[in-house]
Amino acid sequence: MPNLPFWFTLPVIFLVSFVLGEHYGFPWWLRLLVVVAVGFLLEAVNQGVRRVIRSSRVDGGKV
Repeated sequence: MPNLPFWFTLPVIFLVSFVLGEHYGFPWWLRLLVVVAVGFLLEAVNQGVRRVIRSSRVDGGKV
């Protein structure tokens, strides 16, 4: 099963944290909450993609 690689997930989280802190002036605790939320969102997308791929393999390629 394909997964989002760690080298992709970690920079995306740090980039979101940097943008929110530097450009929007979020305090550290709010940036931390957003980092956690983005991590959960990326994992949810990752699991959703895996389920779609798995179901398409079971169904014989029909999506």
